[in-house]
Amino acid sequence: MTKWIPAALAATLALATGSALAQTKLLFSTFFPPQHPLVKQVLQPWAASVQQATGGSVVVEFSPTSLAPPPGQLDMVTKGIADVTVQFAGVVPNRLTSILITEVPGPVSTSEAMSVALWRTNEKFFAKADEHKGVKLLSVFALPPQGFYGTRDEPFASGEQLKGARIATTPGTAARAYGAVTSGVVAGPAARYFELVSKGMVDAYVAVTPLDVMGFNLARYTKTGMSLPGLGTAGSFSLVMNEAKWNALKPAEQAAITKLSGEAFARGMSAMDTANKAAIKSLQDQGVKFIDASPGLTQDLTKAFAFLEKEWIAEVGKRGVDGAAAAAFYRAEQKRAGAGQ
Repeated sequence: MTKWIPAALAATLALATGSALAQTKLLFSTFFPPQHPLVKQVLQPWAASVQQATGGSVVVEFSPTSLAPPPGQLDMVTKGIADVTVQFAGVVPNRLTSILITEVPGPVSTSEAMSVALWRTNEKFFAKADEHKGVKLLSVFALPPQGFYGTRDEPFASGEQLKGARIATTPGTAARAYGAVTSGVVAGPAARYFELVSKGMVDAYVAVTPLDVMGFNLARYTKTGMSLPGLGTAGSFSLVMNEAKWNALKPAEQAAITKLSGEAFARGMSAMDTANKAAIKSLQDQGVKFIDASPGLTQDLTKAFAFLEKEWIAEVGKRGVDGAAAAAFYRAEQKRAGAGQ
């Protein structure tokens, strides 16, 4: 027999239940597509952990599409259009200069180790620059190492061979780096690489990960994936939240989110390393050969790229950061983080 609850009592119960289950909903918007490993294997699990750790009082929901272009992610959160995002530092170099240490050619390792090292370096050196003013910084992280991908049968073996080579790069650091060795730089967004590579318009492309090679359908046109020992780079990002939304959270909720962010979030980037290894295996199965650059090419590029670190040190110095000490610390922490320390 069905029992009906009187309307007045039902309304009272609904109000009580609503109060008990009061939630703060945070809208997460990112320019990464929903199927990207960063979203599926890092950001969404972090969001689920936030909901669990706060007992369901904070719920993170993802926008189906980005609510702003890549350079506008920070402003999007500052204005409250979205509550949480990840900002790629490479497209706002004058604003997030410090964490661009990952784009300064140097030693690279796993996404996890670089992310942990970057967070520790931020805490020790970069925080004083206050580059995230206006938003709540939750963490910083780096994607897997980028590579040099050749489209011709024989890999480049020296800087001399690179002169006049047509190389697709992303704007910014990569374009300036390779602009120092060839007049054939074609700078533009990585999304344009397919057109350039598939039509044979470039001899190589750079500043992307194996995951990107797969994502942009470049495998069939790629002959080699070359690592540059001691001259690696990686894309760096900030995980940020709207400051007013953060301040409106209860102290216990803030504590729960803080515990899941920072270095803990950086450790979660191990999922990207797993995805990256799978991408490398798939590329190898499709005939892409992964090699290290020759000693001659490495030596030539070391000389050609040296100005980038000097410029970065000078720029962060304007923000009160000891760039030389920060760079040395970041590289040392990579080793420590990679050893589980």
